[in-house]
Amino acid sequence: MSTIRQHPSLQLRKIGSRYMIVNSSSDCVNMANVFTLNESAALLWQRMEGRECTPDELARWLCDKYDVEYSVALGDVERQLAEWKKFGLVL
Repeated sequence: MSTIRQHPSLQLRKIGSRYMIVNSSSDCVNMANVFTLNESAALLWQRMEGRECTPDELARWLCDKYDVEYSVALGDVERQLAEWKKFGLVL
């Protein structure tokens, strides 16, 4: 199973009750492309920070964190990663 990692220039920010992925380099934050996440997606993003992960590993982590079946968690993870990949958020 292939690994996936976050694009290195992206960071998760929490503003109020909203989670956003922003492109930051040095002290400048580019707000032109901001992606909002729900709480579950934000937790998944945080789990991936600074390391490579497999969809299987992330799904198993979700199963431990929430009361969800593995097949459901894996489907959710795969859909989320596909969306992030489409927008260039993960490599």
